[in-house]
Amino acid sequence: MRLPSRRVAIPLTGFLVVSVVVLGSTMISGIRTHLKSKILPYLKAPLSSVSTITPIVSLTEPAIISANMSALSTFFANNKKAFLDDLSSNRGEGWTIVMGNTAGDLDSCASALAHSYLSTILDHKRTVALIQTPRSGLALRPENLLAFDYARLNKNNSDLLTIDDLTAAIKLEELRSSYTLVDGNVLPPNFPNDPSADRVNAIFDHHVDEHAHPKADPRIIHPAGSCASIVANYFQPRLPPSPALGDAITDVYLLLLSAIMIDTNGLKDNGKTTPHDASAAEYLYSHTRFGALTVAGGEPSKDHMTLYDLATLLVDAKRDVAHLSGRELLERDYKSFVWKNSKGEDIRVGLSTVPMGLKHWIERDGKDKFWADQYAWIKVSNIDILGVLTTFRTRTKNKHKREMLIVFPQGEGVADAPTGLELKLYTGIEGNPNLGAEPKDIPGIEGRRARAWEQTEKQANRKQISPAIQAIIEAS
Repeated sequence: MRLPSRRVAIPLTGFLVVSVVVLGSTMISGIRTHLKSKILPYLKAPLSSVSTITPIVSLTEPAIISANMSALSTFFANNKKAFLDDLSSNRGEGWTIVMGNTAGDLDSCASALAHSYLSTILDHKRTVALIQTPRSGLALRPENLLAFDYARLNKNNSDLLTIDDLTAAIKLEELRSSYTLVDGNVLPPNFPNDPSADRVNAIFDHHVDEHAHPKADPRIIHPAGSCASIVANYFQPRLPPSPALGDAITDVYLLLLSAIMIDTNGLKDNGKTTPHDASAAEYLYSHTRFGALTVAGGEPSKDHMTLYDLATLLVDAKRDVAHLSGRELLERDYKSFVWKNSKGEDIRVGLSTVPMGLKHWIERDGKDKFWADQYAWIKVSNIDILGVLTTFRTRTKNKHKREMLIVFPQGEGVADAPTGLELKLYTGIEGNPNLGAEPKDIPGIEGRRARAWEQTEKQANRKQISPAIQAIIEAS
């Protein structure tokens, strides 16, 4: 057999090499495109928290990375951008929005943020946390800002997705996302959801079970001082045993720990603290820079802080509301409900928790301004009944006190004696031994459709008061 000459063999070899290179380049390009469309939009940030996960960044689009941003802040910023970018084409389909309740307290925010991060890195799901507070309202909760700072989030909060970020990008009724609920177990009515094809895929909560979304899985609802404890305990078996201090996941632990501390008063509140809170706090604390020991000699880290000190700083920040207006006091910790009476009519109720006593509030603002703020908030919130739940410490003896004020919209002139729902609500509240409501006179209440009480049951907060009011309304 005659062998081919070199002049034939060399060009043929070159052709084969070029073909392999071109084919390989085409395959790599295809893989990049697939990764970009399926995975990378929601995993652009450095994931240094779990040793088995390699840091991933976008191959074609620059991620939001700054020398001044922590790994966790970078993750949230990139996740937010990827979600908002996806809304224009896919309306959020394929994403899960994790949201707390509309009060926007630290427990809701920390639970949503932590769940979205852990679900993304452990379950590889496209998950984004939604803060149900307008961006302008974030400053009304200094305790939240302090916890965000401990977790090394962006000081201007640009890394967080707020409700007005979402509504500016899409009409809520056009969303195709799924939902995970934390610190609440009913999807807010402004989010679209067909009960026959329920899009609530998971629930983690410590409030009274309202028996909505029965197909959610997991559906974990049980008593605990903080929902953050429930979230932490759910993920704990799969968390890395020894994360390095400074990893994003240790900042997630600080978010959860801060929520537990403020909700249980440093695990000291026997009326709220449960074994779920104690076990979660013990695990989280030991893996944060506040509680971890250094390698050498088991000495505390340079950032060491006791749980008591952490709780004290957070609670003090929460009570620092003297600079807020009456409107801001009502807005900062507000939840609205829609319940039906026995006739099937909707009754809209709003409950504001305020860390200031009624006497101090009225002395500060004057009774005319105080009552004007109540009625203005009723109008802007479009509710039928406003409940103001105060929780504070006396300025002389530092004793913990709770009060409740119920206000109905005021008509012209002096109000008649209460009848109908108003009378049933007052009677039901005073007859409920779990609330310990003793009538209280406050300036300017005469002649108004309103009533105030001091609560002898100091543990009866909104979690106990809201179902009590709901039961009265539904029976009326």
